[in-house]
Amino acid sequence: MRRVSVVVAVVAAMVLTASAAMAQQQGVKIGFVDIQKVINDSEPGKKAKEALEVHIKGYQAKIEEKEKSIDAMKSELEKKGSALSEDAKKKKQDEMQTAIRDLKRMAAEAQEEVRKKEADLTKDVFTDIRNIIRQLGKDDGYTAIFEGGPILYAVESSDVTDKIVKKLNELKKK
Repeated sequence: MRRVSVVVAVVAAMVLTASAAMAQQQGVKIGFVDIQKVINDSEPGKKAKEALEVHIKGYQAKIEEKEKSIDAMKSELEKKGSALSEDAKKKKQDEMQTAIRDLKRMAAEAQEEVRKKEADLTKDVFTDIRNIIRQLGKDDGYTAIFEGGPILYAVESSDVTDKIVKKLNELKKK
């Protein structure tokens, strides 16, 4: 069993070595880009994030207002609860539970709206980024450009993120 594992490992190493050698002979040029950095550093990305933050703040204010209302109901129930009849106490508790459900529903709806707004605000930016990456790949002779996620090692010259940010900013200045 061990011999089979060793043989498989040796064959895999030989295949990888041969693949790397062939890629080098064929002039393979690979790059990667950190899309999140492009969004964070580019002017269009910053504008989209600012617009989204304004949108979020509007929802936050409504949610905080509802939370304060619920806290006031809870305080009133705690203070006056012992003086209220069982029916009145039950009615106040039901009102508070309804308000809590409304708050949860409001928060879920706000989250969904924010997600939609983010997609709407960044749709054009992502389209521009994709177009710039394609053009950069063609112009600079890249075989492939990957999104920089699970890349464990790459030489710095393979990182095209700053080029993408620069081209995106230039595109939006026009």
